[in-house]
Amino acid sequence: MNFKTFYINRHQIGYQEVLLDDPVFEKAYLLENPKKIDIIAIPDGCVDLQFTWESNVCRGYVCGSFLQGKKSLISSCCRCFGLKLQPGIHFKFLKQDAASLVGNRIPLSEFLDTGSFEQELGEMPDFLSMVEATRRFFYRQQTVPIHIIANCVAKLIVNSPGTLKVSDMTSTLGYSQRYISNIFKCHFGLSLKKYSDIIRAQTAITYLEYTDIMDVIVDLGYYDQPHFIHDFKQYTSMTPSSFLNQVCRSKVGLVV
Repeated sequence: MNFKTFYINRHQIGYQEVLLDDPVFEKAYLLENPKKIDIIAIPDGCVDLQFTWESNVCRGYVCGSFLQGKKSLISSCCRCFGLKLQPGIHFKFLKQDAASLVGNRIPLSEFLDTGSFEQELGEMPDFLSMVEATRRFFYRQQTVPIHIIANCVAKLIVNSPGTLKVSDMTSTLGYSQRYISNIFKCHFGLSLKKYSDIIRAQTAITYLEYTDIMDVIVDLGYYDQPHFIHDFKQYTSMTPSSFLNQVCRSKVGLVV
């Protein structure tokens, strides 16, 4: 699943990305925002490693997923390069559980000696060079193995998408709801319901680009239109109608 991370103005913010066939990283991206236009962060349940240029100085951060759509802190930076970790991936060097990262943006320097690498990255001329250099740097770090149950639950939620009941998960996997919930939150930092809601909103973003609103509501199991509008706005900071106008019709906005 290609997770959507930001809503941007396509005419004022430059954007590049590459999807990675990689067990650790899902994709890499680069935003060029010289006018420091607002960027909306969209929850995706993943951890990002971001490097931002502040007063021409490159600084690295570990960024947990937000719980709702809101203005991103990178809006104040002229450039942001990021690597999105695969769902549930967590580095040992962080020395804290996944839940403590949710909604937070922590300097990488609190965990690693990144000074020379940040300087090297800040001087690189092109996007693909940044991607390869950053992957090499983090490949030296160990990741926390994902529990097989947590991984299976995440796949069930994504494949449903986000509509599978917890009772159906317990029936499929043969474990109690409490056990599944605890294992999942330990590795993803989110409750089953919150992760399911995020995945459903992520899917709605994709569906809206080619499907009627009422079909999206039915296909994704929303109770009614007000329920869908409320949830969609919670995770994207815009109503479905605004999304259609800005992204699908006027082509001013871009979800990436």
